[in-house]
Amino acid sequence: MMRRRRLKPLKSDDTIAVVAPSSPTDPKALERGVRWIERLGLRVRLYPSVDARRGYLAGEDALRAEDFMRAWEDPDVRAVWAARGGYGAVRILDRLDVARLRPHVKWLLGYSDVTALHAFVGRTLGVITLHAPVVERRAQGVPQVQDRLLADLLFGRVQTGPMLAPYVEDDALRTLFNSMRVLAHGSAAGALVGGNLSLVTSLLGTPWEVDTRGKILFLEDVGEAPYRIDRLLCQLKLAGKLDAAAGILLGTFTDCEPGLNRPSLSLEDIWADYFSGMNKPVVIGFPAGHSLPNLPIPLGAHIRIETDPLQILLIESLYA
Repeated sequence: MMRRRRLKPLKSDDTIAVVAPSSPTDPKALERGVRWIERLGLRVRLYPSVDARRGYLAGEDALRAEDFMRAWEDPDVRAVWAARGGYGAVRILDRLDVARLRPHVKWLLGYSDVTALHAFVGRTLGVITLHAPVVERRAQGVPQVQDRLLADLLFGRVQTGPMLAPYVEDDALRTLFNSMRVLAHGSAAGALVGGNLSLVTSLLGTPWEVDTRGKILFLEDVGEAPYRIDRLLCQLKLAGKLDAAAGILLGTFTDCEPGLNRPSLSLEDIWADYFSGMNKPVVIGFPAGHSLPNLPIPLGAHIRIETDPLQILLIESLYA
């Protein structure tokens, strides 16, 4: 088992590299995100892929891969942050030179399509990463609790213990926390792995497929019809990934309801088919994924799930 490599907290004036490993950026949304990072007292360095465009990709595969490697190698860069998701990160994995990347430990942030890079960094470099919002920010704003938790994680202010306890005074988050449900009872601890369900499944059979053995598997998705969610979970089940996991934490599944006037199972039917009666804790409704708030969570760090009463606990420090 590869030793986990922890992260040094950021400090004021540290440099953040913004790269686009997947789809092209929206300049206005990117600018909003850059301004927020700068308000944290951090410097932002934009790499060429954020301005590149090739159809649904942020430029050629070679450019996106080289941007990621240059940012990861740069001694002045403390974190590499994906500008947006979309599609394309999986296309650059076999272009990434592990020998160039392995000497360096830094923050990686993003979600959705960036799941592919989380899997790569976790499997090949052993670095804890943040499943977190991308740099682009929506015009209607972001919940304060999301920004607060993200800043606390980056600047070394998150301690071991209940992951959401310091934030539940936020009314919206308390409501979301109270709406989390237990699909199967139990207690389990392990490294947190996973991300976007579609990406986790697409990595099966590659050198970077997610190893769920003894781990807590996190999954979320967006815009997938119930039959597609069913198909993806069935593939993970047949590959042994669900049985191997010590516990399962389900985030948000946004816009995944059945279409009108089409016969379908509901998401509740699918959860029952795959998770009810499992001999391990399964919790649904953790507020992370394609939703607001999209709370950042540390992939590779050890957490514990308790269902009686329901608690999600960070049981090891993220920081070097």
